[in-house]
Amino acid sequence: MALMLYCLVPLFAGTVAAPAQTISEINKANGFHEMLMGIGPGFTAAVKSAPGTPPQKVLDALAAAMEGAFDPEKMEAAIEARMADRLSAKDLSELASFYASPLGKQVTALEIQASSPQAREAKKIEGAKILGELPSRDPARFALYRKMMDDISAVDTGEAVALNMGYAMLSEMLGAAGKPLPDDQVMALLRKQTEGLRRDIDSEAMESAAYVYRDMSMADLKLYDAFLASPAGSRYYDRMQVALGAVMTDEARSFGHRFFVALGYRKA
Repeated sequence: MALMLYCLVPLFAGTVAAPAQTISEINKANGFHEMLMGIGPGFTAAVKSAPGTPPQKVLDALAAAMEGAFDPEKMEAAIEARMADRLSAKDLSELASFYASPLGKQVTALEIQASSPQAREAKKIEGAKILGELPSRDPARFALYRKMMDDISAVDTGEAVALNMGYAMLSEMLGAAGKPLPDDQVMALLRKQTEGLRRDIDSEAMESAAYVYRDMSMADLKLYDAFLASPAGSRYYDRMQVALGAVMTDEARSFGHRFFVALGYRKA
């Protein structure tokens, strides 16, 4: 399940944009497309870095299955279709105002800086170090990071997305191997394989926040959290995370099919 975790931190890396009034423009304003672009490479990297060296046959099958998988343009269109008419004009206006504000520009600049491949390892290492020191050095900042994660339901959403993706992929693979199982048995097997998943998601989310926002003042962090917890911010993140999870589950199921075709378990 390590291959699921790259995409589970729901704070989207952003780019600065002018005010927007549609969900598509909002997603471009906050760098949602850039986040989607990183899912496929992150998925592949996580598989390759899993314990043990995968056989060359598996690596070749992975490469074949990843062709067209987690395509950012396709995913973005599917997500926007699911998001159509889910936010009011007032919500969109308030979201646009935030992303065009000085604070919105500051936040998105920090997030995009931390989203590069080079920064991912530093984010994990330095984020863990910073987070480990915060409870004693700056408990108020630690508590605020926790509140930010709670306000966007980071752990609950991450766990749900990971389990849904894992279920879709595992069901497809078991069926392709000629060993289908009832839904409850598939889920039991998945939960056994993902023991500690919730803890890992929580750690990654908090480490990411500690690294990305390490230089922001407490005053600005509180304003950012107020945006995340606002009616418009809450509705956007809630609905976006549901749409993202559904689309990624579809992609995981499709990937599982292509992967087992590439391994020779079933015909295309």
